[in-house]
Amino acid sequence: MTVPVAGRTVIELGARASVLDAVERISAAPAADDLVLSIAAGAPAARNAVFFEVARRAARTRRLAIVSPDTRARALASSVHLPAFASTAALERQELDATEPLTTARRAALARPIRVKRAVGASPVRVLGILGSLLAAALVLMVVVGPTATVVVAPVSKALGPIEFDLRAGPQGEIPGALTLVANDLSQKYTQNATGERLDPVKAKGVARFTNKNTQDVRVLKGTVVRTRDNVRFQTTEEKVIPRSTLDILPPFVKFGTVDIAIEAVDAGAAGNVAANTITITDGNDYAVSNPQATSGGEIKKFAVITASDYGLAAGRAEEELRKAGLKKVDDWKKAAAKGQLIYGPVTKVTGVTTSAGLVGTEPPNGMFELTVTGTATGYSVPDVEPRATTITKLRERADPEYEIDQQAAVVDVIIQPTLDDNGVRWRVRGRTLQFPRVKDAPLRTALAGRELSEGQGVVEGQGLELRRIVVWPYFWPRFPFLDSRLQIKVETETPATSASP
Repeated sequence: MTVPVAGRTVIELGARASVLDAVERISAAPAADDLVLSIAAGAPAARNAVFFEVARRAARTRRLAIVSPDTRARALASSVHLPAFASTAALERQELDATEPLTTARRAALARPIRVKRAVGASPVRVLGILGSLLAAALVLMVVVGPTATVVVAPVSKALGPIEFDLRAGPQGEIPGALTLVANDLSQKYTQNATGERLDPVKAKGVARFTNKNTQDVRVLKGTVVRTRDNVRFQTTEEKVIPRSTLDILPPFVKFGTVDIAIEAVDAGAAGNVAANTITITDGNDYAVSNPQATSGGEIKKFAVITASDYGLAAGRAEEELRKAGLKKVDDWKKAAAKGQLIYGPVTKVTGVTTSAGLVGTEPPNGMFELTVTGTATGYSVPDVEPRATTITKLRERADPEYEIDQQAAVVDVIIQPTLDDNGVRWRVRGRTLQFPRVKDAPLRTALAGRELSEGQGVVEGQGLELRRIVVWPYFWPRFPFLDSRLQIKVETETPATSASP
């Protein structure tokens, strides 16, 4: 009979109780209670020190006390360091009787094998009784201590996930080991076309030869207009007198008076560049005109001018141009990065751009003007095992209580490629793996100790495991060893049992 009392379990063993009965009832008692074995006087099992040693080991870390009116039983209990009391009242008072302390000589006597020698007049029945007790003790010792068993189990895994996570590497981010890199003195120069235009028309120039048709001088005023047959007009730029023409009786009979006068086109542009001897028409009748050489220099010169729109377009490119400088800085960071670190970046910020003052309205050389942008660049140094490592950590946190995860089988997919901002690098990931229960060696051995082999599968499966095989010595033994120390648990991890794939 087992009587539960607050904080204590009293196990009453009758005169016929065996060591197996005691071990089973001790194992079934609550794990948090102290244990008291109340043994009837004359119980055969209590006359062997092995019985008390087995009971003490079955109690494990729980305190065990013996209550028995049998003096020898109390003495044997004391020999294995178990407190023994003559009655429950003595137990409550913690009052040990005079037989409790055992001397060295007495311990040796109890441990010494009993030599069976038939004395004169000794009863054959008594001799046989002694031999039977010794045989029973040997059998109990063999039953309790002799058998061994190895139980091979495999954890039964189940799927964990898929689960999505938002991860960040940066200041106070979830991903550890990330470093922030900052360049505050970034600058970049770049050019922009000036689309404004200033026109500078230039008139063609040349020389016209005037020939006098009269025998008296003819004055040609400045601004006199002559032209070509295509009506390209020119005017004189100076005033001159054409000498008179003369008649002679000897050939040549007429000597024409001529004069060369500088001319320029009335209209600017390339149209005033005419070939020689094409300026032949004049409004006067007193002289004829021609141009011995072609006129030249007529054109419309164009000069580029910076407009406000040009400056606006250039200023709008500042961030893009600064990013180019930031990318160069990232290359430098990559060259200096420690092994196992990846560099992400840059995140750039514009702090200044060349102002429009002194630029708008000016004529830049070659039609191009230059701006300088200044700013900062930020990068992030992240361990190359990320974001996989942190995803696995997150999966471990989501596993069932008392479960481990299979890190090697974990699958991590990056749903959204890394994006950068002032707060770091961000990922959207999806992770999945297998989870399996932790194998608790000590509780499993305690649960199996003393049971029939046929009960092993149910006990193992109750802890979320799969029973692979049981190896018992001797091979014909039908039960697990009573002492859990004689049980060994081995875990197979090469081919774990799986209920679902990741």
